[in-house]
Amino acid sequence: MIRIKEISAEEKVTLENMKKNHPGHMPRMRAHAILLSETGYEVQELSEIFGVCRQTTATWLRAWSKGGVCALLDKPRSGRPRKIVDEAS
Repeated sequence: MIRIKEISAEEKVTLENMKKNHPGHMPRMRAHAILLSETGYEVQELSEIFGVCRQTTATWLRAWSKGGVCALLDKPRSGRPRKIVDEAS
C-alpha cells in the first residue's frame, strides 16, 4: 500500500499553494491528493475522490516520493500547439 507518511512544513505550504493557485487542473489535483494521503486517505479513497483509476493515483504518490513537487507538474508533450488561446493569457 502506498501512502505519504510525512510532509515537511515547507512542502505542505508549497502543496497548498499549488492546490489553490496553479493554472493547470491536473497539478492542482495531484497536490491535493498528496495532502490528503498524508492525512491518512488510502489510494482507493483518493481514486474515488478524484475520479481516476487506482493506478493513476498510485503513480502520483510514487512520483511525489521520488521527485517531490517537480514530479507533480505536467511534462511537455509533443503535438500540434493549441489554436485556442486561454483568456488569462
